[in-house]
Amino acid sequence: MGIYQQIQRNKRKTYVFLAFFIFLIVAVVYATGIMLDPGTAYVFATIAFIFTLVGSFFSYYYSDKILLKMAKARPVSKKKEPYLYHTIEGVAIAAGIPTPKAYVIETDVPNAFATGRNPDNSAVAVTRGLMNMLNREELEGVVAHEMAHIKNYDILFATLVVVLAGTLVYLSFILRNAFFFGGMRGGRRGGGKANPIIMIVGIITIVLAPIAAKIVQMAVSRNREYLADATAANTLGYPLGLASALEKLGKHSNPAKAQKDGFANEANAGLFIVNPLSKRINVNSLFSTHPSIEQRVAKLKNM
Repeated sequence: MGIYQQIQRNKRKTYVFLAFFIFLIVAVVYATGIMLDPGTAYVFATIAFIFTLVGSFFSYYYSDKILLKMAKARPVSKKKEPYLYHTIEGVAIAAGIPTPKAYVIETDVPNAFATGRNPDNSAVAVTRGLMNMLNREELEGVVAHEMAHIKNYDILFATLVVVLAGTLVYLSFILRNAFFFGGMRGGRRGGGKANPIIMIVGIITIVLAPIAAKIVQMAVSRNREYLADATAANTLGYPLGLASALEKLGKHSNPAKAQKDGFANEANAGLFIVNPLSKRINVNSLFSTHPSIEQRVAKLKNM
């Protein structure tokens, strides 16, 4: 399958996965309602569905600003950062998309990410450490990778899923506590209407739903990293620049400093070209946001 066919498939999958996450959130709320008060389960599930749609709409339009602020990224102009600006501008021309806004994160930890709901409303943020470490071809490779995420509409998926997955995890945590610390008393007040089998299914749903959501989120994230690498190599016609950049990023990963400098956290770590909080960047697992750097480099060198 060609790159453009994969991009179209990505767009379709985005809507499927968003529906999946919304379903899980509603299912968790409904399961809790069944256990605590079966008569109000549908009401709470409907409210959860409405709030999830409103949250998704808000995330669609404002998540880029939230993520840039969260990463302590500041906008830069052509006059202040001509090297970075011209690099982004040149890669955007090669990629055939409008030039994203340029942002810089003042930290020595090398990394980068992109955000924005579509190519017309996008931004690329790089750290000071990345600009100081990489040569021009390597920097172009990293920027092309981030623009590939924009072009492939990965950013739309990633930002929405970050919000929805986070909502599901925290919601499950709150509802588990509500059930285990107050649910039994609530069930007795309701006259014992809840069927024990339904209660067991409900508990399983509350516990397993966030785990399932996380596994699906990570699997899709890893696949899209491979596609972004391939798209970047195809855009520049030179995969070795990105391969070399990834090798340097792997050698200079510093999770402790990333957390100390405050630009990375569990909510935004998956958006960076290399997970800034991961201590095992060369190990694949079900919960890895990115494929191992060794595998990514090997694929690029074989192109």
